[in-house]
Amino acid sequence: MSAVVHLVPRLRPLECGIGDYATRITESWKSAGGPEGRYLVTSEVWKAGQEDARPLLRRDLDAISEAWPQPTGDALLLHYSGYGYAKRGAPVWLLRALREFRARFPQTPVTGMFHELFAFGPPTTSAFWLSPLQRWVTASISRLCDQIVTNRAESATWLNRQNAFRGQTAHVMPVVSNMGENAGAEPPSRRANELVLFGYQASSWPGGIERLRQVLDALKPARVLVLGKSSALPESALEGHTVEKTGWLAPEAVSEILSRARYGYLAYHPNYLGKSGILAAFVAHGVVPVFAGIGPLSEGLVCGTHLLAADDLSAVKNDARLDAVASAGGAWYAGHDLHRTAALFAHLTRTD
Repeated sequence: MSAVVHLVPRLRPLECGIGDYATRITESWKSAGGPEGRYLVTSEVWKAGQEDARPLLRRDLDAISEAWPQPTGDALLLHYSGYGYAKRGAPVWLLRALREFRARFPQTPVTGMFHELFAFGPPTTSAFWLSPLQRWVTASISRLCDQIVTNRAESATWLNRQNAFRGQTAHVMPVVSNMGENAGAEPPSRRANELVLFGYQASSWPGGIERLRQVLDALKPARVLVLGKSSALPESALEGHTVEKTGWLAPEAVSEILSRARYGYLAYHPNYLGKSGILAAFVAHGVVPVFAGIGPLSEGLVCGTHLLAADDLSAVKNDARLDAVASAGGAWYAGHDLHRTAALFAHLTRTD
């Protein structure tokens, strides 16, 4: 059977959501009799520790070609995020290496999963000045791919414009949960009044701490579970509430917690919800997401239907409404769950 080689920035034990995403896809292929998954890892500090993964020994023109394990019959699946491959988010070396790879192995199909495209910001930030180069590199790499996938409709529109002359159309698949899935979990009305949040995110959203206090005062959870890193979360944000800080946990342990919690606090930009692994984890476990942001949402999500808005929590007084929100979120996720996402990549990377 042919193999699909994932090109990723990092793999465990280094933290990398993109690497975890690729691993989840391979795991799904194994359980469904799909293609064999292997990995090429570009991190200069990652050390090989598994038989199906190898590092790129350098970053130059020949990097991918010389590390390629078996050109005949295999496919390349590039997981792209500029900052994963270059400090300034514009991996020119990767573009050159991919061009050389395509020249040496023209029959090898290349699929690009574009997790992120480019940064932007005001003129006072480096992102403003680097954005044109990042856009050029991203567009150029996308034109070297036979198939394109991304996690946001807006990203797909941009990629389609860059490839209009080729007639290329990007597939849109919001991210899967890296913390597993539990479609059969009990509905929120039958769960304890507990709220889960990932510790690093609450303070990253403007006004996020104030919104968190507002949510906790409204929901009055019996317990707040803070997952992962919590050093950026001030103690004052949780004052007066019973709190359990878990630190880092294996995905299986996080999945167990999410399957029991009623609410999940979500502080994320409304235009980027398709790439939120936290939202994916919540709706994949029947948790009711409580959204800290304001404004219209993306990817077909609607406040009050798939999520609750932090400034309108009237639905918490109605168990049937809570269950309906969780059910709608689960139905939205089911359209791009791990099984469907893995099946799409298996189809796009077929070599027969």
